[in-house]
Amino acid sequence: MPLHFPNRQLDWRLDVVSLLAVVGESTMSEHAQPLTASWLCLLPRLIPAPQALLKPSRPSGLPAKNAIIVGVHSGTMVTELNYFANLLHPVAELAPLTVRAINISHKRPSRNKPSEIFPSLISPLNFLTVASTLLTLGLLAWSILTYDGVAFLAVLTISTASSIVGLASLWHPKLTTRALSSRVPPGDVVLRTRKGAFLVVHCPEEVTRELYIGSEECDYTVKGQLSQALVGIGTLLLMMAVVLMGNCTWEMQLAIGVSYILLNGLYWCAALLPASWHWDLGRYHITRAPAKSHKTYTEALWEAIRTASKDGDGASREGRYSAAWVQTSNAAPKTAAWNNWLREAEDNVNMGNDKWDAVAAWQKLQTEEDVENGTNLATTRRQITETIGEDIPLDPTA
Repeated sequence: MPLHFPNRQLDWRLDVVSLLAVVGESTMSEHAQPLTASWLCLLPRLIPAPQALLKPSRPSGLPAKNAIIVGVHSGTMVTELNYFANLLHPVAELAPLTVRAINISHKRPSRNKPSEIFPSLISPLNFLTVASTLLTLGLLAWSILTYDGVAFLAVLTISTASSIVGLASLWHPKLTTRALSSRVPPGDVVLRTRKGAFLVVHCPEEVTRELYIGSEECDYTVKGQLSQALVGIGTLLLMMAVVLMGNCTWEMQLAIGVSYILLNGLYWCAALLPASWHWDLGRYHITRAPAKSHKTYTEALWEAIRTASKDGDGASREGRYSAAWVQTSNAAPKTAAWNNWLREAEDNVNMGNDKWDAVAAWQKLQTEEDVENGTNLATTRRQITETIGEDIPLDPTA
């Protein structure tokens, strides 16, 4: 039997068009923070899944990535990479056992305040906000031309709800700054991933405090219970709009349904774009050195120690260099062999011996420790492998 399809316009039922208004919550959740950081979020418009912004509690900060960051000269350590720092140099792009150096400094002049970062004026989300506002005005005009009062109220209600929810969620980033002017150590930091990659960042202490050591907070425009009241009003308006959409004429249901399908597709495409496109990070000047790949973790660690001993221009700093950050960040095991290896690494760095064989030095020190303790490395490796599995090597040079 042949397949049958509706052959008349009114045979198509669009009662579920109101469901399209609340589809796409996962995508809008990704856009929630950059979307509400701009004043354009106050524009009345259709947005997919506005309930993604209707949360009983607002986030106090920005999402961070897991990584170990330690100050080369200060010794301060944190276990998360801040959001904006990850936008400047995504930690996911660091290949295993690679070492890279970058320089970050403030640009002068900058339109931003010293402790603020703003959304980009030409971000994809801003374009979508303006476009959806124009689309909403078009729907309102079309409902008037077709004498559909219910559709007019539906579009007006859900657009008003988006503006109210946007006001309740409007915020701007607040970075950490130093309150007092005093002498501080250089701000260089080393970032280490679980894959054995190192990123050495040469930067002033002010940049370190903003991007790495300090917290990134969300400073909301509307505070306290007033924001919760606005969310409640927005929820009520959203429910009213869903009911009204189900009672529009067939033509207006089609127009609203196509609009939501189009907006969902565009916001989904925007989620595929780099997150850095949504923010104005032009206040930072960045230069990147080529990444260096290594075969073993010991070689990568030695390269990171050498790179961290220099300044942003590649010159050695005055005074004796200390690699205490290695033990502070647990970048090397706390054993006698590794402690001796670290001291030798410091001595060779201070002597300017870039040709030092870090792997051979570690093997020699480990063998001496084994002889002194009366143990055999192969036997120890076999015992640990039987206990914790073959996927965790004992020898970091392997």
